[in-house]
Amino acid sequence: MPQPLVRGVIASLLTPFDAKGGVDWALLAAHVTTVSRAGVAAVCVGGAGSELAGAKPAEFEAVCRGVVSASEAPVLASIYPDSTREALELAGAALSGGAQALLVCQPHYLFQPGPEGLAGMFRALRDEVKAPLLVSNTVRTALIPLAHLRQLAANGLVDGILQGAGDAHLLADLLCLRDRPPVYSGIDELAYLSFLIGCDGVVSTLAAVFPAEFVALEQAFRSGDHAGARSMHERLLRVWRTLEHPAEMLVRLKAAATLRGQPAGSARSPYNWSTPETAGLVRELLAREQFLQ
Repeated sequence: MPQPLVRGVIASLLTPFDAKGGVDWALLAAHVTTVSRAGVAAVCVGGAGSELAGAKPAEFEAVCRGVVSASEAPVLASIYPDSTREALELAGAALSGGAQALLVCQPHYLFQPGPEGLAGMFRALRDEVKAPLLVSNTVRTALIPLAHLRQLAANGLVDGILQGAGDAHLLADLLCLRDRPPVYSGIDELAYLSFLIGCDGVVSTLAAVFPAEFVALEQAFRSGDHAGARSMHERLLRVWRTLEHPAEMLVRLKAAATLRGQPAGSARSPYNWSTPETAGLVRELLAREQFLQ
């Protein structure tokens, strides 16, 4: 089995924006420094909570560069292309910005490619990109079947698999493959269970808000303190259930980070709206679970 690039907690970063939707570079640097110093194995730019899906290559490169300059941990980049051409452009931007590896989602806008087309995109990336490639199976409406994931790995087109989208069944099936590549979990609320069933690491947006807690959970698991790991898992699960709101998730994540002393700026329009009660709800939740500093 190929060795994983990193093992452990990979925090999928938030991107602080100002009121006009521009990147707040000072807050980004502070966010990255705080998260990377918490002991995470790596940080990731461009994940589900980053608000960078659809970003132009120049902006993506600039954010990667800003993260790399502030991070004390390795930096990965996650891209969501709608075509092979866009995949190559975003991959080039991420690597030019200093990212060390790429998590690449399959195109999913309106239609999904068949296995041959998907393999063709990853072959093009393999030919052009001189960095580790992982397939990111994280879009609920466009999940790649187990057989196609296995084919990508068997043909040497990917160096690992990130399985998310809430599909723990597919995650478990991947871990049962005899000649599997490194497998990472992208299911935020199941970090403890993901380590328990043998994942090489977890890629989590929630870990960007609670980096020290995710690291403590992993350390408890590695040391055999399953009661401690389970307790932290349950606290984080209850928090995630409130933060994972269908319309307000980005606002709630950033509110939670700010309340914990990590100002995370505004969410980009149109995801910056929330009810007047939201801030109080998030504060009450964090206080109840003893996550306020």
